[in-house]
Amino acid sequence: MNFHHLEYALEVAKAGAIRKASQNLYISQPYLSGMIKSLEDELGYRIFNRTAAGVTLTREGKEFIKSTKIILRELKRICEMNVNEEEQKLNISCYHTAYVMDKFLRFHNASDYKCSDRLKEMGIKETLESVSLGDSTIGIVFFVKEKHRLYMKMISEYNLLATELLAPMQVYAYMYKNHPLAQTAGIKVENLNDYPYVTYSDEYSKKYLDILGIEEHPHLLEVSDRGSFNDVLKSGEYLTSMAFPKQPENSDFVLLPFEDREIFLCSVYVTMKNYCLNQREKEFIEFVRDIEKQ
Repeated sequence: MNFHHLEYALEVAKAGAIRKASQNLYISQPYLSGMIKSLEDELGYRIFNRTAAGVTLTREGKEFIKSTKIILRELKRICEMNVNEEEQKLNISCYHTAYVMDKFLRFHNASDYKCSDRLKEMGIKETLESVSLGDSTIGIVFFVKEKHRLYMKMISEYNLLATELLAPMQVYAYMYKNHPLAQTAGIKVENLNDYPYVTYSDEYSKKYLDILGIEEHPHLLEVSDRGSFNDVLKSGEYLTSMAFPKQPENSDFVLLPFEDREIFLCSVYVTMKNYCLNQREKEFIEFVRDIEKQ
């Protein structure tokens, strides 16, 4: 058994199928299948149940994968121990949002210390997985205020620590300046069904539609990245909903308050429980917080 075997088993667990995992790992399916079988023989127990639909974890397999994540995370930490703390780069994952990207770019441009910082946008579940696996050191997620307890429980299940980033932010209807509603004073949540609506295709964006009551929207478009998201909005045909701490200035996008409901999003940043923010990470968090007080 070696570290590659652990990485391969973890990828199979994430993919839910050996065929899909082999594609992700760029190795042949027979080789991966044989490697998993050899690993199980060495361990003396099955990690996976094989089904026609793919694979599922056995009881022992769940514990194996849990331990594997810890081992690989510690391996990554050991390999990076010689990195000078002052030279550590920002490595952030976050939910698809122009808001975080804007703050990230403003911080990067205002900093005297230039380096290859990294910000990756993804779904909420993927953000938590990225931090728990050590692929990112900070994750930023947003969720409806009423679901606070549910998300705290989910974050805890990933063995992560959550810290409030900003005070709850009001949700608005969000559209480009040439949208038919751009000159109106407001909109009712129920009227979102009357206009084409764009959202992200991840699991928790779809659950958000349930909260708005538009899960059966007749003209719903799902996209997977922010570039496509913005292009769709700039067409002037679609709108969406977003949370902001205050009205953005000098923007080509328009925010309309909801007339019939007040909806607020909470924001937290998550880290591994034993992780201490380096100096630049602390400065970034404070930058995000301070800039909203101006």
